[in-house]
Amino acid sequence: MRKNFDRMFAGAVGNRSGARFWLRAAAALLALLNGVALFFYFAPPGGTKKELEQERLAVRNQILVTRAKTARLSDVAAKVTVGNSESTDFETKYFLPKRVAYAAIITEIQRMAKAAQFQERDAVYTEEPIEGTADLNLLNCTANYEGTYGNLMQFLHEVDHSPMLLMLENLQAAPQQRAGQINTSIRFQAVIRDEPLSGGASQPAGGLP
Repeated sequence: MRKNFDRMFAGAVGNRSGARFWLRAAAALLALLNGVALFFYFAPPGGTKKELEQERLAVRNQILVTRAKTARLSDVAAKVTVGNSESTDFETKYFLPKRVAYAAIITEIQRMAKAAQFQERDAVYTEEPIEGTADLNLLNCTANYEGTYGNLMQFLHEVDHSPMLLMLENLQAAPQQRAGQINTSIRFQAVIRDEPLSGGASQPAGGLP
């Protein structure tokens, strides 16, 4: 009987020791988990709330800056496209093909002189290549006129309103012996374009076509 009691007492003591062990282990585990929770609360992996807010604002500002740059680039691209289109239109309108340039320019100068009642005496036409271009030449026209100062002013008005691109490069005027009459030498310049021949070669510059 005594032995059975001792055996039961030892088993009860062992059970209480095992329970305390598991209670301590559970308490240690809970403490560890609480520590981990506190660590993630005060120092989360992605940063604190303040840091995340600052990062969000920085990203938002970067997006706004990028959008502004994109808008500026789009505006520049649109202006370049318009500029290219306007440049092409300008060249098509004012850079005359060589095969028709001489006749068109001579006709326009004569029309302006007639409208201003300016008497043309003689004219000389020469060509020179424009540096940096493969097919553009500068047509120079130097013409001498007789008339009054009023005729000259009207002639210059006609030049200013001409539909063609005639650049007045030089003008010289000298009075005649007759009262009110002047001799005038005017040099015009116009841009003309060589056109490829059927064989692919360009017309040579200089002289009448």
